Amino acid sequence: MDTSRYQAFLSAAETGSIKNAAEELGYTPSGVSQLIKALEEELGFTLLYRSKKGVSLTLEGRRLRPTIREILESENRLFQTASEMRGLSIGAINIAAYQCLAAVWMPSLISGFQKKYPNIRIQLYEGTQQDILQYLDERTVNLAFFNCSDTINYDWLPLMKDRMVAVLPKDHPMAKNEVFPVEACRYERFIMPEHGQDQDVFDMLDEVHVKPDVYLSTFDSFTAIAMIEKGLGISIMNEISIPTRTSRDIVTLPTVPEHYIEMGIALPSIAQASPAVKKFISYAVESGICKATSKQ
Repeated sequence: MDTSRYQAFLSAAETGSIKNAAEELGYTPSGVSQLIKALEEELGFTLLYRSKKGVSLTLEGRRLRPTIREILESENRLFQTASEMRGLSIGAINIAAYQCLAAVWMPSLISGFQKKYPNIRIQLYEGTQQDILQYLDERTVNLAFFNCSDTINYDWLPLMKDRMVAVLPKDHPMAKNEVFPVEACRYERFIMPEHGQDQDVFDMLDEVHVKPDVYLSTFDSFTAIAMIEKGLGISIMNEISIPTRTSRDIVTLPTVPEHYIEMGIALPSIAQASPAVKKFISYAVESGICKATSKQ
């Protein structure tokens, strides 16, 4: 089957440039333009806005992008299955993960997996929960490692429970306590993870009717901890997101009430996943790497 028009459209949409798409696909810019134009003519509307600065998606292009990704993924599954039947293991997997999981789990997972299946290519995307859900919705990725939410409409494979803890400067008045009451956050300057979009933290605070004094928000846990070390505030994080090489200038305390989040794998459909994706999921579950990194 000829899916070159779909590939040209997706590459241009994702790189923002006909020239970049041509370089990525090994075509000339003129060739990519012709492929996209042919697709637009067949569909009956424009998919990309063109300008001197590059290209961007029209409303129609944005709506069709997930469907076109599904077509290419179906082709990918077809050829992977055919390769399996010939005794080969090839393919490509796009994976999304929280930054902390990308740093803690992915190096060992990907290294071990590629020793078994060297011909399966992997691309890794990092992001917040909102970013990852968007990657899944738009079919940018095949699967994602993050925490379960009751609102996600994907197949879910749980891997581990991760405890939420308070992170304080070592000279904080409560640093020597055995636990940290979440309610005490109302009296503290708060450093909010995930650019202020960490729903798990909001849920914990809402449970005790606390609206925190958010002094600053940051995406990177290293940055948040550096701020806490300097006495700029406190935070609440899941344990796995706290770097193991963190200095001794902070302390972590279990919270009261206790709160755990479930980390796992989400994907549109386990049944319809490609052979390569199924192999990666099996390896992630059976290797024990994910559970072994739990600090419980």
